[in-house]
Amino acid sequence: MKFRSATSNRLSASLVALAVMCAASSVHAETAPLAVGSSAEVAFSPREGAQALVVRLIDSARSSIRLAAYAFTSPAVTRALIAAKKRGVDVAVLVDHKSNLVQDASGKATAALNALSLAGVATATVARYPIHHDKYIVVDAAHVETGSFNFSNAAEFGNSENVLVLWNSPQVARAYLAHWASRSAASMPYRPGF
Repeated sequence: MKFRSATSNRLSASLVALAVMCAASSVHAETAPLAVGSSAEVAFSPREGAQALVVRLIDSARSSIRLAAYAFTSPAVTRALIAAKKRGVDVAVLVDHKSNLVQDASGKATAALNALSLAGVATATVARYPIHHDKYIVVDAAHVETGSFNFSNAAEFGNSENVLVLWNSPQVARAYLAHWASRSAASMPYRPGF
């Protein structure tokens, strides 16, 4: 496994593999070993490449994108998802209901969700849990982005956040897709309210 960093920080492949296995370990989790030829890339914020790495992953999509989010207000990520949809990628987004609709005082989350929905992106909210705190993207059932990074301008320009992308890791992607499907089953379709 190769490791690249958007900020020139290097970690050994064994540390990255250990982190992935630790993150995936729980009573109900399955082990998802990294594939031969996979690589990892990290970035941080504020303004240390986190959003750029997320957008680059979305731009790499050829067939599918599954995104799960807590806060979703980022114009850059919204634009990248809509562009992917326009080039024929199957895009579906799940977001936390309360954070993005009930507590959306700025209107930015509603605007982002409206833009996605009107562009034909399958968009849904999850209200089943106190918070739907997931923050990840699976692209082409092979690449996974995860970390603390909310898909928001605050995450890019103000907060200290991290992004980890596992490229060419279909076994890890399968585990995340199974989780995404379980949350999708508990979601409600989003419909613009105007």
